[in-house]
Amino acid sequence: MVLWHPPNAPWVKLKTNGAFSTSTLAVEERGLVRGSDGGLLRAFYAPVAASSSFEEELLALIRGLEMAMELSIHIWIELDSVGLVSLLSSGHLSSADFRHHMALIRSMTAQRQVRFSHIYREGNRDANFLAGRGVQTLALTYFDPISAPRYLKVLVRMD
Repeated sequence: MVLWHPPNAPWVKLKTNGAFSTSTLAVEERGLVRGSDGGLLRAFYAPVAASSSFEEELLALIRGLEMAMELSIHIWIELDSVGLVSLLSSGHLSSADFRHHMALIRSMTAQRQVRFSHIYREGNRDANFLAGRGVQTLALTYFDPISAPRYLKVLVRMD
């Protein structure tokens, strides 16, 4: 069983995820920020243009960081991509294809206290719930604790 643990105050936890379908070429990004009480602070989903699943994960993280930076300077980032967590923790900028995304993430996190960790897909159910919704809409969609879909609120409470 995979359990999710809320961060200690004043930290917030950002969980992002992406989906890239090679068969349909549908690409989406999604994520959510939760507070030290475990409650949902903000969430988003959107279709996005990316050339690979790795690029999509980076774009979702950038969007999530923009959202989390409005809420706290202490951001704990949980991702279900072990490779991306390793890359972000290492300080390297990645291949030339993704260097500009990595440089942007580095500059966004430079003046903040940021922590990266891996979470298994099973512990990322709330972010995964947003899967499919991003390609159903033509625009970026944000949620707060009141406007979030009912099932997302249930998943957050279940954690």
